[in-house]
Amino acid sequence: MPLHLLLAAVFALVALSGCATRKEIVRFQDDATYIKRRVDSLAFSQMNVEEQMQQMSVDIRELRANSEYGSTEMQDRVSTLAARLDEMLTRLDRSLAPLEEFLRGQPGANNSGPSPATGVDVYDAAMQDLSLGNYDLAEVGFLTFLSQNPRSELADDARYGLAESYYARKQYDEAAAEYSKVIDMDPMGWKAPAAMLKLGLTYRQLGRNQEARTVWQQLTRDFPKSDEAKAAEQRLSELGR
Repeated sequence: MPLHLLLAAVFALVALSGCATRKEIVRFQDDATYIKRRVDSLAFSQMNVEEQMQQMSVDIRELRANSEYGSTEMQDRVSTLAARLDEMLTRLDRSLAPLEEFLRGQPGANNSGPSPATGVDVYDAAMQDLSLGNYDLAEVGFLTFLSQNPRSELADDARYGLAESYYARKQYDEAAAEYSKVIDMDPMGWKAPAAMLKLGLTYRQLGRNQEARTVWQQLTRDFPKSDEAKAAEQRLSELGR
């Protein structure tokens, strides 16, 4: 669905919703903000993809103009560029799918459609974005979920997912802050070992080896039988303890 149609869909929801309570209006405003952020992020991603596609078109034209175009090497290069193009188009389609599903779930979207989107829907969409490598969208989704559901039982998972979205983009300061929050939320919780292991890795990326050593030593003490503790032991040996 084109981005301008997604924006139009937001306004259509207002017209279809009819009379609403104050709580419903506030909720709609929150959902509309979430949609706008996702659309803005998609627009930015689409712009980057279009730039890459333009560069690829230039590369292909240059290859065709080359006298050795008929060689196997040149044909392989063209095939590689074509495969990359298909991959980018597929990623765009996958990025739009969760947002379109979200819109279909809004009140008034149709008379027989699914129930309105809930916090879990936002969380699931963010997790899908994270798994697909759409880290900007994942960040928006997790932040939206956490702002609306700060006491949810999924809050630590969402906070960890937010940290992962930062780590994947090498925003290590932000990632370290979020991994630390996951640990602070429940120091002996089931998500704490993974957060402690990744916090140490983040510290190493920042050149803060002593802090990495400290958090990994704590991990091995607090969760000695966990897989994360085994990984931390290996990392500690690399640091020379």
